[in-house]
Amino acid sequence: MKKTIMLAASAALLGSVQAATISVNFTEDAGRANQQLGAADLAGRTGYEQTNWNNVASNVAGPSLDLIDSTGATTTADVSWATTNVWGDGTANTDADAGVGNARIARGYKDDVGDGADFTVTNIGYATYTAVLYFSTDAGGGTYGNFTVNGVGPQTSTGTKEQYGTNPIWDDTNSLVITGLTGDLVVDGTRDGANRATIAGFQIIDTTAIPEPTSTALLGLGGMALILRRRK
Repeated sequence: MKKTIMLAASAALLGSVQAATISVNFTEDAGRANQQLGAADLAGRTGYEQTNWNNVASNVAGPSLDLIDSTGATTTADVSWATTNVWGDGTANTDADAGVGNARIARGYKDDVGDGADFTVTNIGYATYTAVLYFSTDAGGGTYGNFTVNGVGPQTSTGTKEQYGTNPIWDDTNSLVITGLTGDLVVDGTRDGANRATIAGFQIIDTTAIPEPTSTALLGLGGMALILRRRK
């Protein structure tokens, strides 16, 4: 019986590897309790929700080194930024005070005054990845846009941007999903009137292909099954 259980566990292990995600929440400063996410707080766009977000106070120039991933493990990834202007969406206050994760992300953000809310992530340990950018604002109207991601742009949100109090859901109006990325993540945003380039947070999702079980491994499992059958 024990050998049968071990065989089943070995087969399950071959297909049970799950991709990790690095999630970063830009806060106005380290002292804003209602902008901080705890390790167990779940937040993110639908389909990308994760725990173990990194809280990064962006009122001081980076970098923030060795970010943790969604499993709580320390990675080699580092995020850096130059501009230190910050702002917040006051309409997210009530939910942020109540501990709503997405409200805490929207509550504080890197502002786009001057050179914009640019940032770079280096030493990403994923061969390929998807990035999700989260935006926030203190005024509705216009869009989020004029972003260049790894040299490709401009990339913009769709629809009209709104404050959290009007739209508390992460969707195509206040976040961007960019797939098929490799190497460093370099995000450069430029403000254009009512079209803003603020950054409230981001995620990097490992999309490196997980190899299928090799023929040798499958033959090995088949041989184990045959031996167990003969021993019955």
